[in-house]
Amino acid sequence: MKIEVLDEIAESAGLSQSEMIEFLAISLYKAKRINGVQGGKVLGTSEIEFHGLLEKYNEYVNYDVNEYLEDSDNLKDF
Repeated sequence: MKIEVLDEIAESAGLSQSEMIEFLAISLYKAKRINGVQGGKVLGTSEIEFHGLLEKYNEYVNYDVNEYLEDSDNLKDF
């Protein structure tokens, strides 16, 4: 899928083209419509780099109790 945003719309939002893409990815992530891996793919970065970008937008990594428990169980196997 390709999304085109007119320069005048980006300008009126006060965002560059790359910031518009970041905003889209962060918004989808915040709404739990995509995960960190997918967010990274949208931006052409890794999941870790995507999570680092969240700070720029004062957002946090979506990580709930169930994910913590799953990670804890997985660590026991090491």
